[in-house]
Amino acid sequence: MNTAEFKDAVKIYGKGEGKQVAVDHVSFTIEKGEFVVILGQSGEGRSTVLNMLGGIDVPTEGKVIVGGKEISSYNVRRLSEYRAE
Repeated sequence: MNTAEFKDAVKIYGKGEGKQVAVDHVSFTIEKGEFVVILGQSGEGRSTVLNMLGGIDVPTEGKVIVGGKEISSYNVRRLSEYRAE
């Protein structure tokens, strides 16, 4: 079973001319026991990816799946429970 999976995840902050695309159609899988490094320059979405994985933020589009559960579809209360787990 996959431990974590991003499926075509997108995160956009703001609207209109102030719109900032932080994560642009990212897909990857992390298997149980796998060691992963997220690299990139400042402003390229590393923290946003980690925030989505930790349930602090949700993608604008796409899915984040952890332990077989799609956490990107959780409501605010369930995300709080997920973070507490």
